[in-house]
Amino acid sequence: MRGLFGALLAVAAIALFEAPASAHHSQAMFDTTREVLFDGTVVRFDWVNPHMYLIIETKGPDGKPVRVEGEGLATTQARADGLNRDALKPGMRVIMRANPNRGGPGKQVRVLDVTTQNGEIHPFYAASTRDRTLKPANSLAGRWAPSRQALGAAFGAIAGWPVTPEGRAAQKKMLADGLCYVEPIPFLAVLDEMRSIEIGKDEVVIHFDNSGDHVVRRIRMNAQHPAKVQPSRHGDAVGRWEGETLVIDTIGFEPDPSGLGMNVPSSVRKHTVERLTLTEARTRLRYEITVEDPAYLTKPATLVQQWDHRPDLDFSSSSEACDEAAAARYRDSLPK
Repeated sequence: MRGLFGALLAVAAIALFEAPASAHHSQAMFDTTREVLFDGTVVRFDWVNPHMYLIIETKGPDGKPVRVEGEGLATTQARADGLNRDALKPGMRVIMRANPNRGGPGKQVRVLDVTTQNGEIHPFYAASTRDRTLKPANSLAGRWAPSRQALGAAFGAIAGWPVTPEGRAAQKKMLADGLCYVEPIPFLAVLDEMRSIEIGKDEVVIHFDNSGDHVVRRIRMNAQHPAKVQPSRHGDAVGRWEGETLVIDTIGFEPDPSGLGMNVPSSVRKHTVERLTLTEARTRLRYEITVEDPAYLTKPATLVQQWDHRPDLDFSSSSEACDEAAAARYRDSLPK
C-alpha cells in the first residue's frame, strides 16, 4: 500500500502542474482534459454544500509553501460514493489528484480523489474504486442511490437529447446563480445521492436528499390529473402499477431555467413518464424517464439509469443544507 503512495509522490514531483488526462463531465473553469498531482498536507476540509472544499499546503515551482484549494461535489454525493468527512484531517500527508483551473496555477482546482499514506483512495469527483456488495431488496420500497458511473452515463444521455436551437441558445448562457436551487426531474432523479421510496395503497412517496436539501415527491396512485393543474416546480404526479413496474406520469411543471437538465430550460408543456422496476438480481432498480417538451425538445427523449440498493445510507441533517456563502465561493471562481 505504501508503494502506491510512493509512486504517486514520484509522479507528483515530476508533474506537479502538468499532466494529460481523460475528461470527466465538464465544469467551465476547470480543464477536465488534464490532471495534476499535489503532494501536501491537509490544512482544512470544509464539508459544505453545494460544493465541499479541501485545502492543502504544498510547495510551488519555486519551492516555497503554497496553499491549494480543491473544489469537490456535494456532501450528499460524497457520502453515497463512500467519502468519509473524518477521513482527511488537518496535518495528514496526502496526494491530491485534480483537474487544473483554466486560469493557471494559484487558482481553485477540481479534486478527483485523494490518496492517504496508508494507500487508501478517497473519492471526490472520480468514481469510487472500492468494491461494494449490494443486498437484494424485497420491493421498490427502500433506499437507493445511483453510482458515480451511472450519473456519468445519465449526463451523457442528457447531453445527446434533441434540444431545439432556442434551448441550446439558453444553455450557452452559463448561469452563475442559483447553485442552491433544487432542479426538478430528470436532473433531480439521476444525481448520485440517496433517495427513499415509501409505498402505500393510495400514495407513493419519493424523498430525495439533494445537496443537503430535501425534496419530497408525492405520487397519487390510480388517480387522474385535475382539469386545471396549478404549475409547480415538481409538477403533479399520478401513478399506476403495470405488473411490478411503477409508472409515474407527471404534468403541471412550471417553467424552469434548467428543467431539462444541464442549463436547458423547460416550459409549462413539459411532460414526463417514469418507469421503476427491480432488476432480476433485485440489488438495483431500473429507472427510465421519457421527457416531452415541444418548446425545447424536437421530439421526446428517454434515458435509462440504475439505482443501487443502499439501505446503509441515511438522510443528511439540516446542518448540511445548501449554504449561500459556499455557493458564492463557487460562483466567484467561475470565469468572468
